[in-house]
Amino acid sequence: MSGPLVSVVIPTYNRAALVCEAIDTVLAQTYQNTEIIVIDDGSTDDTTAAVQKYGDRIRYTRRPNAGVNAARNLGIKQARGEYLALLDSDDLWAPYKLELQVALLRYFNDVGFTFSNFLIFKGPTPESDILPITDGLSTWLDHVPGRIEPYRWERSFASIKGMPELQLPTQDFMVSGGDIYAPSLVCPYVLPSASLIRKSALGQLRLPEIIATCGDWEFFARFSKQSGCVYTNISTTYNRSHEDAVRLTRGDPGVRLGRRIAMIDRVWRADKEFYAKLGDKVDEVQRGLLLQAARRDLLSARRGQARAYLKRAASIDTERKSIQESVLRLLASIPGSGWGLRGMRATLNGARELAARVSQQ
Repeated sequence: MSGPLVSVVIPTYNRAALVCEAIDTVLAQTYQNTEIIVIDDGSTDDTTAAVQKYGDRIRYTRRPNAGVNAARNLGIKQARGEYLALLDSDDLWAPYKLELQVALLRYFNDVGFTFSNFLIFKGPTPESDILPITDGLSTWLDHVPGRIEPYRWERSFASIKGMPELQLPTQDFMVSGGDIYAPSLVCPYVLPSASLIRKSALGQLRLPEIIATCGDWEFFARFSKQSGCVYTNISTTYNRSHEDAVRLTRGDPGVRLGRRIAMIDRVWRADKEFYAKLGDKVDEVQRGLLLQAARRDLLSARRGQARAYLKRAASIDTERKSIQESVLRLLASIPGSGWGLRGMRATLNGARELAARVSQQ
């Protein structure tokens, strides 16, 4: 299939074997007009030797470790393509991924990016997983209360006239268009590996390098406001569920909460026009996160930080006081309360486990 050049940017760090699997799925695409840019973010394993087997089929750059978003941005700077695809080194693509998404961006030429659902698998390959999660996006969205509807329109892919004939496993999926800026206040929507970006729509926008765990979340929220997007509920990407040494989700949950609170300040609270319309929602979401962070700090015996979070929560809404918040304030004022709170939690967890065992007998 001829068409515009797609630049595939693969940041990697100490994943010599996995990055080769990711590269192989790019080379196996039904859409072949690609360049593959691998940014080695200071690996200390044998990544350099592992990727040498691909020769001039990839462009390989090794740089001092600066984080995944800095590596992505360097790859974007090097990219020569009309479209950009971000592929994490532990993810894989279905063979039709680029063919479908290039067709979507060529058809919907007024949006900046498209993204899809994804499949989550454990084990060495998607095929080896007996029970893969076929609707990966639901694992992010379904448990989140108060979500905001992101899409202005929805239609079946088969009903779209003028699409080229594509090598897809099915035509039975939905295509939706809209803006995920407001919904992203509540939860992330885009797995970077499942997206395709129109490079000309980026302007000066890049991934924020100061943060890792929320960087792509913030990037796609801002990009959506800037240019709009198209979503397909067919899975084009396989997201590997594992806990290797460099996976970002291994980080301290308290730190991740703090980064999310800061992201809300930086994006939605700082957006005066948005805050004038949906300030109550911004306050509600951020206040909930502040109380979560306070509770976590109390459990970790960080009373000072817990008090700071509780003070910030009170300043956002002075009238709304829950029983939970009152209890947290009381515990934050008592030395050693964190130990007692952890003991109470352990007792409750033990009671639940005992009740579950009894019910099974």
